[in-house]
Amino acid sequence: MTTTALPSTAGRTARVADRLALPVLLLGSFLATANFFVVNVALPTIGRSLHANAAVLQLVVAAYSVSYAAALVAGGRLGDRFGRRRMFVLGLAGFAISGLACGLAGNAWTLTGARLVQGAAAGIFVPQVLSTIQAGYTGPGRQRALGGFGATLGIACVVGQLYGGVAVTFDVAHLTWRLAFLPFAPVALLVAALAVRFVPETRGRPLPLDLRGAALLTLTLVLLLVPLSVGAGAGWPTWAWVALAATPVVAYGFVRDQAARERAGGAPLLPPSLVRLPSFRRGLAVVAVFFVGLGGFLLTTGISLQEGLGMSPLGAGFALAPYALGFLAASLTVPRLVGRYAGRVIVAGAVVLATGLAVAAVQASVGYDGLTTRTLLPAFVVIGFGQGLVMIPVFGVVLAGVPTDRAGVASGVLTTTQQATIAVGVAALGTVFFRVASTGAATGSATGAAAGADWRGATVAVLAAEAVLALLTGIIATRLLNSSE
Repeated sequence: MTTTALPSTAGRTARVADRLALPVLLLGSFLATANFFVVNVALPTIGRSLHANAAVLQLVVAAYSVSYAAALVAGGRLGDRFGRRRMFVLGLAGFAISGLACGLAGNAWTLTGARLVQGAAAGIFVPQVLSTIQAGYTGPGRQRALGGFGATLGIACVVGQLYGGVAVTFDVAHLTWRLAFLPFAPVALLVAALAVRFVPETRGRPLPLDLRGAALLTLTLVLLLVPLSVGAGAGWPTWAWVALAATPVVAYGFVRDQAARERAGGAPLLPPSLVRLPSFRRGLAVVAVFFVGLGGFLLTTGISLQEGLGMSPLGAGFALAPYALGFLAASLTVPRLVGRYAGRVIVAGAVVLATGLAVAAVQASVGYDGLTTRTLLPAFVVIGFGQGLVMIPVFGVVLAGVPTDRAGVASGVLTTTQQATIAVGVAALGTVFFRVASTGAATGSATGAAAGADWRGATVAVLAAEAVLALLTGIIATRLLNSSE
């Protein structure tokens, strides 16, 4: 393995590079995550502007999430082979160009195509963040860097939705929804330029690319995520059910192919021996269950605040501000807690999160119409704090037992799991939410909401489901700790 460490502190230039490398990397991961969530608030405006129905708009969302998830593992392998900084910069350049195409799109299908390319570009540069951290930092420094990565993801989720609301509400220069996309392009180019200057080049083992494995993984994700994202808005057509039924068959073929390739001494895209590591396997389960709940929470809470309680997009963003503050408080606390209690912080965070979600569910159950930013503040702070206690340390705990030469593929698998399960949470919990809410006639809005809907019942149902997922996260995390000891 060839690995280049982060610059030494021998001189002033090296000290500056060492200090600025991590912020540059984290800013890249921030852009990819915020860009996923910025669309949620802007979808109704996009639909009216481009004359697109609910199914097409959900395809706009699915295009980014599917291509992003499908490219992550291959992106990690490309970084190992050709250099992580190089792929980070190239991915950001593609992200910027496709983001500009999103902002200039004249119809929904052009926007969908641009989002497809943008998601793939994000899937190329995001794995390089974790890989570079894993290769360039050791000991407490690595834990702090991984904690920063987790904090960045959580903050980006909230900031993305808040920015989407600001862009749509203020409509600067009559750009409306286009302002939700266009600023990402120059910022991405700036981050790429800073990466060339401050981020060191690192590599893993230059293994050959597993094109067949990449194709099978991509097909598996497409068969799963496209019908989950689009099916409800399209009325669950036959093709959606056929695709979902085919998913386990193709997934089984992918697993068999990877196992056979590794037995033959080849270089599979996802080595089964990596997944057989107990700490990594159980860590993936923690990540999967947690991010299903996170995806569902961010989607359904934003819609409940707007459609159910009548808040504006900007007002909904500000109502979520206490949630962001709770997450920020966790990001400031977690490094010290992890140093003292290690992975037990994840279990505690899951319990705190479940408590906050249960309190919010009770509030919605007994007085939904009276909910305000002020009355929701305590529960949202607790939810944000609990999510931070889980999300910020989990990547470090899972990657702790992974050899450095497998950092690229392990990072790709982790981020693929994260992205795919966020999409599953959005689709699954979103479907439950709208099914419970749909007690009136459909309005035809981009969200698929219903007039006279039972917003109280829908909100209580998904909050209760998310609380159960939080408790399950804690149970699996306990087993993860046992396997790590």
